[in-house]
Amino acid sequence: MSSDAEETCFAPATRADDATIERQYRLVRSRDIPLVLDAMPVIALVLNQQRQAVFGNRRLLDALGLTDMRAVLGRRPGELFHCLRATVGPAGCGTGDFCVHCGAVHSILLGLAGKESMRECTMIRETDPGTIDTLELMVSSTPITLEGERLLIFSITDVSHEKRRRALERIFFHDVLNTAGGIQGLMALLVEEVPGALREDAQLVHRVAEQLVEEIGSQRQLLAAESNELETQRVPLYIDDLLSVVAGGFRNRALAADKRVETRCGASPTPILGDPVLLRRVLGNLVKNALEASGPGETVTLRCDVEPVAVTFRVGNVAVLPETVRPRVFERSFSTKGQGRGLGTYGAKLLTERYLGGTIGFTSTTGQGTEFWVRLPLGQSLAGR
Repeated sequence: MSSDAEETCFAPATRADDATIERQYRLVRSRDIPLVLDAMPVIALVLNQQRQAVFGNRRLLDALGLTDMRAVLGRRPGELFHCLRATVGPAGCGTGDFCVHCGAVHSILLGLAGKESMRECTMIRETDPGTIDTLELMVSSTPITLEGERLLIFSITDVSHEKRRRALERIFFHDVLNTAGGIQGLMALLVEEVPGALREDAQLVHRVAEQLVEEIGSQRQLLAAESNELETQRVPLYIDDLLSVVAGGFRNRALAADKRVETRCGASPTPILGDPVLLRRVLGNLVKNALEASGPGETVTLRCDVEPVAVTFRVGNVAVLPETVRPRVFERSFSTKGQGRGLGTYGAKLLTERYLGGTIGFTSTTGQGTEFWVRLPLGQSLAGR
C-alpha cells in the first residue's frame, strides 16, 4: 500500500500499490464475478478501497476502446473516462475542489462505507485533443466482500440522451402552449368583435384552439407523470359538479356529434377532497374513448357510486371489446384506432394508480356493453401524493 500522505480536497488520495492491485485482480477473476459483470447491460467496474479499478466488464473495455484488462487496473473512474476535473486535483480523481460536488465520488464513498447508493453525475471530458464532451450519467455502488477483502461494484449508465430529450420536451411544451394559448386568447376577443356573419366561424376556431391547448396540456401532464415530476393538489370537490364539467367538455365537439353523454350520480352534497385536474383528465380520457367507440344516436354514461369508504366512477357505452383486445387495454401505445394512438386508457391507469392512489378496471360483455370504472378510497387517494 502506498504510504505517502498526499494532499486532497475531498476523497482520500492514497492508492494501493501494484502488488495489491494484482492480488485483488486475481481474487476477482477466481470467482464468478466476471461472468456476472459481463452479463450486465451497463458499464461495470470492481473498485478497491482506494477507488481504483481492479476489474471491469466487456462493456467498459468497449467504451474505452481497449482490449487488455490490465490497461484498466489501478485507475480511478474519472481517469479512465478522461474527466477533465480528474486532472486538476492534487492526487487525481476524487481529490479536486469540484469532486466535492461529483455524484460519482459521493456514490463510491457511500459504497465503501457499506451503503448501496445511486446518484446522478455530470462528467466533462476531453475525448480527443480540443474536443470537449459532456456526459449525463447515472451511477450506482454496491459493496461486496471477497475473502475478507472489501470491494465495490460500480456501474455506469449513460442517460445523456434521455436528459437532453426531457429538456427539449420542456422547452417545446412551454413554447407551444404559450403560442396556442395566445391564439385561444385572441380568438376569445375576436368572437365578440367580428361581424355577425363571421361569428359562427370565429366560435368554431375558438373551440378548436381550446381543444388544442387542452390536448397539449394533456400530453405534457402525461410525460410529467411518467417521470414522477407531476405535482398534485388537494381541494374540495363536489362530484355532481365534477361530472357536469367532464360531460360539458364534449358538448360542442365533433366527436360527440349525434351522441349523448349522460351523467348519473347519487352523491351527497358533501364535498370530497381531491385533485380536480387529474380526476377530470382520467374521466375525460375514458369518456373520449367511449364516444369514439359509439355510433350515431348512442349514449355514453358517466356515473358514480358513493360508499362509506370509497367512490367509484363509471363510464359505459354499448360497444363490446374483442377478446383479443382486452388483455392489452392499458398497455402504452396499444390501440385499435390506428398508429400513434393508445395513450387514453394508459394515461388513465397511470394517473389513477400512481397519483390518485386508486384502482381502475373494466367489464365488457355482450348485451351490456363496456364499462370502465375508477375506484378511489375516500379520505386518502383523492388527496394526491
